[in-house]
Amino acid sequence: MQGANSLFSLTYDLWKEIIQDIAQAHEPLFAAMHQAADELPLTPTLIEELKNKGELTIATDPWELQLTIEFFDDEINGFTIILVAKEPQETLEEIKANIVSDQGFSLEETEGFELEHGLNIQEEIFVEIEESYGVTAEIREDLVVYELVIFDSQDLDNSLYGELSSQEDFGN
Repeated sequence: MQGANSLFSLTYDLWKEIIQDIAQAHEPLFAAMHQAADELPLTPTLIEELKNKGELTIATDPWELQLTIEFFDDEINGFTIILVAKEPQETLEEIKANIVSDQGFSLEETEGFELEHGLNIQEEIFVEIEESYGVTAEIREDLVVYELVIFDSQDLDNSLYGELSSQEDFGN
């Protein structure tokens, strides 16, 4: 089936525009994630609870947002706190199909374009999301998992190390 733009073929610029539109369709979710991260007080009590439970649900409406913790295998028992949102992969596929259709193409046309040019729309969508919104995305089973790092103890280590090394530089 030919799309409405069959007189015009899909170009790389149009393909990139489709990717940007798909990422932008998730903007309300990413804005909610950033707002939740900004408003969340990372108290010692909350961090201890997270360390004990591994994850905490902090919002359920309109999206379920969870905090998770990942530990580093280092001398200081470092960790990262991540804000996580999930959506069924089917939802992302529906958004993709709608946006491709809105541009006047079919999914088959975009898939053919990708094959011909060695491109992968899924990877590019995730790159666009990370570059535009600071949120990483990956598929796990049948879910798309969006993650926003809200605390990384290595950042503290790195800044402390940077301060110490600059002090040493001035001391010599």
